[in-house]
Amino acid sequence: MTERPSAPPPNRPSAPPPNRRRASTSAPAAPPGRAAPARGSKPEPVAAAPAPKNERVRAATPSSHESPAPPATSVSVRPPRPPSKGGSSPREARPARPMSRHFRALQLLAGAAVVLIASTAVAWGARRYIVSSPRFAVRTVLVDGVQRRTAEQVASSGGIEVGKNIFTLDLELASASISTDPWIERATVTRKLPSTIHVSVVEREAQALVAIGGDLYLATRDGELFKELAEDDPVDLPVVTGITGEQVARDRAGVVIAVRRLLDVVEDMARSGIARRYPIQELHVERDGSVVITIGKEGIALHLGQPPYRDKVGQAARVLTELAQRKASASVIFLDNDAHPERVVVRMR
Repeated sequence: MTERPSAPPPNRPSAPPPNRRRASTSAPAAPPGRAAPARGSKPEPVAAAPAPKNERVRAATPSSHESPAPPATSVSVRPPRPPSKGGSSPREARPARPMSRHFRALQLLAGAAVVLIASTAVAWGARRYIVSSPRFAVRTVLVDGVQRRTAEQVASSGGIEVGKNIFTLDLELASASISTDPWIERATVTRKLPSTIHVSVVEREAQALVAIGGDLYLATRDGELFKELAEDDPVDLPVVTGITGEQVARDRAGVVIAVRRLLDVVEDMARSGIARRYPIQELHVERDGSVVITIGKEGIALHLGQPPYRDKVGQAARVLTELAQRKASASVIFLDNDAHPERVVVRMR
């Protein structure tokens, strides 16, 4: 193979290699088989041997007069290994061991069991404390809204006792038990920690006495018959008559409506002033549903007939006023002429 000389340009020294010391000023040793150049003469160029193909070219070994090259400071980075044909590395493609999955599942179950046991123990301890601690014993019972019953009677009917643990009291059951009293329409029981029970009561108000058979029953403003008359119940109320037990058993809702309509008439009479001058004694319901009202100490009977009654009550007020001016006394006033409502018939005593 023919060597091709590769000499540097004349009169231009070659640059020293990086990170190396400059060569000594002494001339390098002549290669074997060639005479050393004379001092002061220019060295002859030496042809560099061509690098073989597919091989790295190493730097020339420095002469014995040069210092050794410092170690390399660069770090080579190995490129990532290309993925396999299946799209994942051999390590990823390796299936997990069944024992490892089972062990992890057992670990999770054991941890959940420990947490459950601990939380159950804490809850049990907390419940035991609150149901046995004297701090949560009932010391005060507040009852409001009662007139017919005392606070002690209300508390006793609801099973509320001083000294009993406040959390062992069933509030809904206590409310239902108190509401079984016919005078109490509804009751609400609440706790006020640490040791107070509050009972709010709404009582029923009796507006009339309803005679059914030989018994008297108290009725509310809505016409509800809520209890039989007892010894300590009020009796200074208008009395509704003419309602039979068969009617109550057959059509209780109709009876409630009839009583409510009669109490509407009572309100109209109070508004017109009749009830103040002539107190209402009795409200009677005839078989055909017409109404007769007895008023005053004289027992004046007002035949109102069929509803509506408001205009008839107003007409009765005018007739009674005129009779009072004439100092006349009537026994019956007929206001039941529906064909000619302007006509009023008065039967004098």
